Amino acid sequence: MSFNNQVIDLTYLNSIADGDDEIVIELINIFLEQIDEFTEKLDRFFYEKNWRGVAALAHKAKSSVISMGMEEMGNKDLKNLELIAKFFTIEELHNKKELTVKEQDELILLKKSLSNYPQNRQNWVVENATEDTASFIINKFKDICQQAENELRIFLERI
Repeated sequence: MSFNNQVIDLTYLNSIADGDDEIVIELINIFLEQIDEFTEKLDRFFYEKNWRGVAALAHKAKSSVISMGMEEMGNKDLKNLELIAKFFTIEELHNKKELTVKEQDELILLKKSLSNYPQNRQNWVVENATEDTASFIINKFKDICQQAENELRIFLERI
């Protein structure tokens, strides 16, 4: 069945389900349940300036939105949000007077993680790591998830 969607693309889901509509429905329902968790926690973590939480949730949400065909949101926007949050965590750790061993290890891992990206991506993060940019990405994510939810609910009604 063909649907005219602007946000979602279920090609990947259909390919892994191998024509089994029940699997597609189950995966869609799981994603729909996750949307509230993702949006509420991102808002809360951002408000609390819990950058570790923002990074972890952006990473988790990335694979979910990609599975629903929202490639740019996952591979670009959420990845950028994750990197910005990691950058903020690095700044927080640098600003502490004394670090625990665990924090020292975390700082090393975060720096190494960011240094593994191409230089142009690293430069983008340094130039764009602001709360305004993070807020913009979070709001864009929430808007697109709302659109995706609407499209998926219509899809489920028609299947």
